[in-house]
Amino acid sequence: MAVVPTDNWLAEWIDNPLDLLKKTKNGKDDQQSFYQYLMKHGMYRSSRLASDTYEKMKEKKLWDRFALFEQKYKRKWNGPSVPIYLFPVQEKRGMFQSSMKKSGVCFKDEIFFFVTDQEDPKEYEALFVHEYHHCVRMKRLNKKDAEYTLLDSIIFEGLAENAVKEFCGEKYVAPWTKEYEEKELAKYYEKWIQPNLDIKRSSPLHDQLLLGQKAYPKMLGYASGYRLVNQYGMKRDSSTNTLMGVPSSTFVP
Repeated sequence: MAVVPTDNWLAEWIDNPLDLLKKTKNGKDDQQSFYQYLMKHGMYRSSRLASDTYEKMKEKKLWDRFALFEQKYKRKWNGPSVPIYLFPVQEKRGMFQSSMKKSGVCFKDEIFFFVTDQEDPKEYEALFVHEYHHCVRMKRLNKKDAEYTLLDSIIFEGLAENAVKEFCGEKYVAPWTKEYEEKELAKYYEKWIQPNLDIKRSSPLHDQLLLGQKAYPKMLGYASGYRLVNQYGMKRDSSTNTLMGVPSSTFVP
């Protein structure tokens, strides 16, 4: 299975997102909790706004477009075939938050994309590359969820965005890759990331450091992972195919 026909699902159940999620692997048992989780990652809240986005998605033929991405990168990376779901993004996020144009979340057995109309269609491919890279790397590492550490998480993000740079171009890498000057990020890494590389995903500190929550600099873990991957790549072959299954510890100097 590849790109699931959620365009047909939305036509019938856009007002009832819990019914949509019943049809997914991770949402089949507890739709309410799963929906809350997906909304944190960008899934639509308002069915009224989502209906407008859905029409834009159909006009852009995004299901066909993502199916082509899946074929392309599954072949390039010898990747797994997992269900891929497209839903409208949660564009309006409140008075003091900017609109979201694209987002995604990857599990080892399915991927969710939250999208709307983009002026530059290459943005869709950049989103796909980042999330599908996660899926392929999870398959290569073959670790249990409970075994993943902060180091694994930051390298996941660094490698995925390195793949975006390789296949889509520097223009399409995420803003967090340029958030900090080298000297500043090196200091943050040494102070906060390096002492906690072995903490597990289950620790609250994991997400605080990865995302830059609480008092930590924003997207600290993401930016640190990208820095480590780039430092490693400057000295060696840094192609995506070469690095896809490399253990996370390899990137720590």
